[in-house]
Amino acid sequence: MKKISIKSSLVIITILLFMTACDKDLIMFDSSMNLVGFSSSSLVIREDASGAATLYLGAATGTESTTVTLSVDTVGLGKSAAKEGIDFNLSSKSVPVNVGETEVTITPVNNDVFTGDKKFYLVIAGNSLNYKISTQKRLLVTISDDEHPLKAWIGIYSVAAASYGDPGNWDESWTVVTAPVEGDVTKLSLTGIGSPSANPIYAVLDIDALTITITKGQNIGDVYGYGDVEIYYGFDDLTLDQNVDLTGTLDVDGTILIDNWGDLVKDSTGDWVWDVFNTTWTKQK
Repeated sequence: MKKISIKSSLVIITILLFMTACDKDLIMFDSSMNLVGFSSSSLVIREDASGAATLYLGAATGTESTTVTLSVDTVGLGKSAAKEGIDFNLSSKSVPVNVGETEVTITPVNNDVFTGDKKFYLVIAGNSLNYKISTQKRLLVTISDDEHPLKAWIGIYSVAAASYGDPGNWDESWTVVTAPVEGDVTKLSLTGIGSPSANPIYAVLDIDALTITITKGQNIGDVYGYGDVEIYYGFDDLTLDQNVDLTGTLDVDGTILIDNWGDLVKDSTGDWVWDVFNTTWTKQK
């Protein structure tokens, strides 16, 4: 009798342990976990194009769709605030969203007047089934003004940097993004010099004289792995004049030519010249 009792107890314990293990692996998903939100926090649209804001519904397959109500907010955007119906239009502010992603089309109003970039927040105000709303419920939309005076030189550039130190062997290729600087229509930021991770530096463009000027001493960061790099006017014998700004020429087709581009490495053991380049900037888009 004692042996039978022990065996029976072991069987019962084994069944209980198996049931407990199964319970731990069971994942319950109910409507309290459904979530709506934007797939990103920001969006840039050219004035002469259209763009799409992406909403998502995170839920189990087969979950009932919900209708998301959107609103427009411009609080804190000041003079750059965009006005609905004047600067842009939305395809809808009441959007059925199924499980997965749904797009809302934003169409800027294209005009021939330069007013600078315009911005607004697209906000999830609620949804018909009261699903939870993500913390990412606001999307900052920037409408990029395509009438910018410097638009011929705004975009993505392939830069051929021909070395004076060892022509052919030390040549470099950069992909540089040029972008407007808010509040100053004569200035562009240049990002990607020497490395995609480079700090932006700034250039002033004179569209009457078709010249570009880069103030001496600007820092592009540690792009070569030896210390921060500063930009100066250089000579073909790899010496620099730290009192002279870099200058170049512009072409109306978007091409930029800048010679005597000197890189000074700020090494902890002492400053030294990385190289001096003759650079040709070819606009890709």
